[in-house]
Amino acid sequence: MSPPNIAPTLFNHEEFSIIADSNEFLKECELLGFMTANIAQLEEFPKNSIVFSFSNEAAKLTFEIAGRTERKKIIFCATQVFEPSLAAALYSLELLMNSDFQQSLFSQRVVLNMLNSYQTFALSGNESNATVSILTHAQPYALLDEDVTDNFVQSVAEFFEVHYAHMNPLEPCPFIFSGTLKISGILTVLRKPNPELPAGLKTSLKWLSDRISNEEAWLTVKENDITSLKINNEEHIKLLDLAAGKRGLKLTEFAIGVNESISNKIDYKINSQMNEGISGIHLAIGDGSSGYHIDFLSPSVNVHPIHSLAAPDL
Repeated sequence: MSPPNIAPTLFNHEEFSIIADSNEFLKECELLGFMTANIAQLEEFPKNSIVFSFSNEAAKLTFEIAGRTERKKIIFCATQVFEPSLAAALYSLELLMNSDFQQSLFSQRVVLNMLNSYQTFALSGNESNATVSILTHAQPYALLDEDVTDNFVQSVAEFFEVHYAHMNPLEPCPFIFSGTLKISGILTVLRKPNPELPAGLKTSLKWLSDRISNEEAWLTVKENDITSLKINNEEHIKLLDLAAGKRGLKLTEFAIGVNESISNKIDYKINSQMNEGISGIHLAIGDGSSGYHIDFLSPSVNVHPIHSLAAPDL
């Protein structure tokens, strides 16, 4: 594993520990030279910590212990809602250690300034062609240097993307997206089992993910509604509609990834949260509760402002 560059940027050149609820994972981390601890044995976190939760119980415990820890800089990796396997966790750790946090935080500021200065954008590159308009007063989420200077607990994904989320379906979506994207991979999240969903969805989505990672896939969106997902001209939109639950095929997220340093290290077959930070854009459907939250990853897509007229208030 490459020497980490995380310590100088976030931990002031101080040592950090890897915390988890999987002894198997911690043993592998020790062999790689990291200091480790099992979360079940902690009353407080070490000052600088990277936490991998392999269960919902460990995720809950993470925030309970963090609340008792006065001085803390914690990066949280919610492995359990993606793929809580040893192989996926080690893959995520490898990408994490190869990420340029300083560059990513700087790029987030640049992207945030662009999004706050214009309302309509053209998306191009990687054979994609789309536009996105941002509603007036919509607030993108970004993580900046000042957010991680003092005490913090931050999800690992927040270091590598600027995004708009549409959490409440009764409110207007903060963006309007139309166009076609070439898709290199997907991510799927279901926060807890939902008996109302059709049986076998997890297996079907894994099959879909493997197909997309190996073959050409195209996503078409019209005013925030996905109208097509084709893999080698085969349509798969019905599977998306089944998997996404109550939110259906309407977009729930638009994000710009800024993690340039992992572009040549991505394995799209692995359902890792680290994949969504890759430089480019991603869209998502679903809320992760009534149905799957599904991210569609389109790397190497560039976002450029095309005019500065205010977007409509809806």
